[in-house]
Amino acid sequence: MSEADNFLHTTHRTVSWFNKAFGNDDLELSAPFQRNPVWTDVQKAYLIDTILLGLPIPELYMQDVGDETGKETHIVVDGQQRIRAVLEFLQSEFSLEGEEVTRQWRGLKFDDLGPDQKKVLFGYKFVVRILPPMSEEEIRKIFARLNRNVVALNEQELRNATYWGPFITTIQKMADEYEFWSTSGIFSANDHRRMIDHEFISELAIAFLHGPQNKKDKLSEYYQLYERNNFEDRERLEVSFRKACDEINQLLPNIKHTRWRKKSDFYTLFLEIANRSQDLPWAKDDRAEISKKLIDFGLRVDRIVALDEREWHDEDDNVVTYARAVARAASDRANRVARANALSATLFPRAIEAGQDPIREGA
Repeated sequence: MSEADNFLHTTHRTVSWFNKAFGNDDLELSAPFQRNPVWTDVQKAYLIDTILLGLPIPELYMQDVGDETGKETHIVVDGQQRIRAVLEFLQSEFSLEGEEVTRQWRGLKFDDLGPDQKKVLFGYKFVVRILPPMSEEEIRKIFARLNRNVVALNEQELRNATYWGPFITTIQKMADEYEFWSTSGIFSANDHRRMIDHEFISELAIAFLHGPQNKKDKLSEYYQLYERNNFEDRERLEVSFRKACDEINQLLPNIKHTRWRKKSDFYTLFLEIANRSQDLPWAKDDRAEISKKLIDFGLRVDRIVALDEREWHDEDDNVVTYARAVARAASDRANRVARANALSATLFPRAIEAGQDPIREGA
């Protein structure tokens, strides 16, 4: 049998089968290489409408893994969005809304369907391709290939499907376990769904380790670099991030109502604090002084970016430099460095004079 033949085995599994497997805790929908759930209720409703009409749906890819006791776990390699949508509908977690939903069951939840419609739903057969036993690396490669030519995965979701070394697991830990990210207003719900939060935190990590970068140009290169080594800076990165998040939370308890919640501004602020993590936490008086400077600086930048540049002549040089570097091409390396220098000079003028500023241009 050729290697290709291993991928030709298909079977049918009904909605009822998936529901029972899920209820028995035998179904794995959150494999580490899968992206976060991203479908809207309208998209889910359209899928259910398709099922109720008996129309075909693209095949699923799964792997069945058994242990020494005979217990099987059914891993959904590709298709978790579809299966999640069906399972959620069975729990009446959303109704069939949307212009493309068939009018006769528009607005209904599962509990509102008639017996015949429920029977059709439970009996619907998904075409499932069963993958042979293989390593997680091989499964990840298949998953990435399945989705690379579909409008499915963004760059960070592809990285999540491709890498699983110490760097990405550190990023995942910092993104998922730090409460600061969910309360600061930096990320939207869609950012969390599409792993934009993981991508941005990766940018912060690389900038902390190697200095400000140009846009996201080298992000994947650093993922590759750290995939191949032991990532010796892991502990230093985690400690510095934790300290920086805690300190920023103290400096700006209402950060979501300031300009510092914006990703470009937060990038600058975070690196300014994280690169001083050896001095954290700051004393109460020092923290109060820095907090006041931050709020004032942010308000002054807010004021002048709303004006024509010809009206900036009476403003402080650091405010002008920062405003100019954040108003256009904010993720260019040169502008990131310019903002870092302007903010450093404002918050820590004595350290700058003494040549103790840790940020500068970085590597």
